[in-house]
This record gives sequence, C-alpha cells and structure tokens, in this order.
Amino acid sequence: MKPNALRYLISTAVGLVLAFVIMLAQNIFGQEKSSDVFRILSDSFFVSGVLLTGAGLLLFVSNNGMFDMLSYGITTFFVARKKNVKERKYKDYYEYKQAKSEKKRSCAYLLIVGLTFIAIAALCLIGYYNS
Repeated sequence: MKPNALRYLISTAVGLVLAFVIMLAQNIFGQEKSSDVFRILSDSFFVSGVLLTGAGLLLFVSNNGMFDMLSYGITTFFVARKKNVKERKYKDYYEYKQAKSEKKRSCAYLLIVGLTFIAIAALCLIGYYNS
C-alpha cells in the first residue's frame, strides 16, 4: 500500500472512530425520532471534521515556518543547559531553518478527509431540517 493512501486510511479511521464515540456519548441507538438521529450524526461528523481540518491547518502553518523560531528557541534552551554546547546539531537559526525547509510534510490528506466529514455533516443537517 502506498504511504499516501495509508495516510488517508488512518486519518479516515481516526475520524470515524471519533465520530462513533461521539454518537455513543449522545446515545444514538436509543433515539426514536429520525430528526434526533440526524442531529447526532451531524454533530458527530462535524466535530471530527473540524478536528481533522484544524490539525491539517496547523500542519500547513507549521510547514510554512510559523513555529520555527519558537521551536529553535526551545531546542537551543535545552541544549544550552547541557555541559557541551559545541555539540549542537545546528550552529545557528539559519541552518535550522534550512533543515526544516527540507522536511516539509504534506497536509492535504487531513484537509481533504476533514472537509469530507464536514460535508457529510452538512448532508445530515439537511436531513435534520427535512425530517
């Protein structure tokens, strides 16, 4: 299996498990009216979709270097507390920034799966208003 397909599969599974837990917490199997079932489905898919989309947006922001200065400051603080400062992995912030720019990760899988869950929630919301 391709690594990219595995990312989609894992993020979809996490979203479905989270949605199912929310459904169980709201007692979806004890509901008698279809409008209540659609409300619970809409809520659960919306929450899991927002969480996945938010994680994807955080990864996107991180890939574009928004947290690089904070990360560099924290790592140099803990390295400076060690006795041998000369053995740092990066000499300065420029080297750290260059190394981070080479390690960009894709965030499209989280955004696509999260937005799909939000679209499913919108469909369930339409079902809620029509029932």
